[in-house]
Amino acid sequence: MTSFRAFPDLALAVLLGALLAATCGLNAQPPQNADVPSVLPPDVTDAEASPQTGSETTAPPESSKTALDAAPGDSLELTPEQEDQLQQIVKVLYQVPAVRSGGGDTEIVEIPLSLHEALSQIQNGAERLAAVESYWNLRSRIADLNIETRVKESAEKAAEILGQAALDTPDFQALTNVYRVYLSSADARIAQLRVEIRQGQIDLMRKTRRSTERGWPIPSSTPWYGNYSLQSEAAQSRSFELASEAILIPEKIRAGYVSGFSLGAPENLFTPEISTFERIDDGYLYLKTLENKRLAAMGYVRVLESLNSSIARYVGAYSSSLDSRTFVNCLIGSEEE
Repeated sequence: MTSFRAFPDLALAVLLGALLAATCGLNAQPPQNADVPSVLPPDVTDAEASPQTGSETTAPPESSKTALDAAPGDSLELTPEQEDQLQQIVKVLYQVPAVRSGGGDTEIVEIPLSLHEALSQIQNGAERLAAVESYWNLRSRIADLNIETRVKESAEKAAEILGQAALDTPDFQALTNVYRVYLSSADARIAQLRVEIRQGQIDLMRKTRRSTERGWPIPSSTPWYGNYSLQSEAAQSRSFELASEAILIPEKIRAGYVSGFSLGAPENLFTPEISTFERIDDGYLYLKTLENKRLAAMGYVRVLESLNSSIARYVGAYSSSLDSRTFVNCLIGSEEE
């Protein structure tokens, strides 16, 4: 089990701090390229976590079940096919929906802002962590808006198909009313998210010391979604915060895998195929399926937001004196997105 012990002397503390800058670039690389130990809970050994390699290639997973079963239960490694699936899912979820704003003096100009740019004027450790939290929170709210928008579009298409049937029966009218209420709820959620996004932009600008002269910031960096490698020595020393995040991170990674693979094929996240409703029950089933997809997608976004916040706290606890470029490289594995 991981032990929480203090440094034996000052020299070891200085040495660990110096090693971080040299190893952060390796720490944030995908698992197949990483030379440092993978993130593992204290009761999992390296031997248990190392996947068996063979000459045969693994076929892409056909479902969420096969995707989860393809990796050993104690392993945080992904096959290339699984990693590609999660990459495509993240790409769909974190698209920035089109912004409808007024023209002339009321037009709102929104510009992409990378995590490195957001932190370029901040060096203080506590302020930097607060800015990162704000950045990922805003990024998640924008993902939520994208999800809600996509779900609403699918519900509108289904409602249009229902309208083409034009059946004048109580059951049909009841189903039509259910869709009408669902779309109204979607409009209300979208309106609220736009308010939260504007609040998040203001909060991010305050914490990153920016103004609206260049426009309102839209986070462009993608949160970490796969395996994340940590320094094994760091999990056994330094601070309680460092050790606790080293325990939480692998658990959140596993939760992310389960949540991500549960979404299914990336191309069908929000577009269940439907051309007609043969029965009234089909209309209800479609809407229930669509709602389940919405909740699952937003749950995955929550997991990734929490995971990336833990990564930021881990790196911050490891060393608060890193320059912003190295700090970002330790978070997302890249200085620029």
